[in-house]
Amino acid sequence: MTKKMQLVLGSKTYMQAIVKQASTPVRLLKDAEKDRDFATLDLTGAIKFIAPVKGTVLANYGTVPPAGYVYLMYFKLTDEEAKVFEKQAETLVEEADRLGGCEAMTLMRTDNPQCEYLLLSAWSGKLDVYTAKNTPLFASVMLFTKRAQQSYGFHQAFYTIADPFHPDHPMPRTILDA
Repeated sequence: MTKKMQLVLGSKTYMQAIVKQASTPVRLLKDAEKDRDFATLDLTGAIKFIAPVKGTVLANYGTVPPAGYVYLMYFKLTDEEAKVFEKQAETLVEEADRLGGCEAMTLMRTDNPQCEYLLLSAWSGKLDVYTAKNTPLFASVMLFTKRAQQSYGFHQAFYTIADPFHPDHPMPRTILDA
């Protein structure tokens, strides 16, 4: 299991260049809803970035595939909430194989001194994440979205894993998709 992971937000051109030059497992992410925001997901935490969302992986299931969808949930919580959240989120990650279409899920605590977490999941189908969020398995984590929104902060984003050579297009899942 990877010990570190990081995410960097930026322009299409800059993110595309990073992914093309990387020697470690990196994914170019394109916002699936707004169709203009990009990010680079460094699965090893090894690339030198200025101001990444970087942290320690607490729980991991699977590996982010080279094609598909990535759903991110960012939580900023109180110390008391963080203890309960970690246990609930770790349980979700451990049982992620029960969620249809889930190919990977990672819980990361950021390196910031505040209690900040990133729950990253990778999905084979666009609707799989929406279905999963309404399951009893996901319910305990979904409670924290409301708590985080009311107090310190919650953010979510949905991305398509993009082709670094054609960033406006998703990566084909098979040769038949190309």
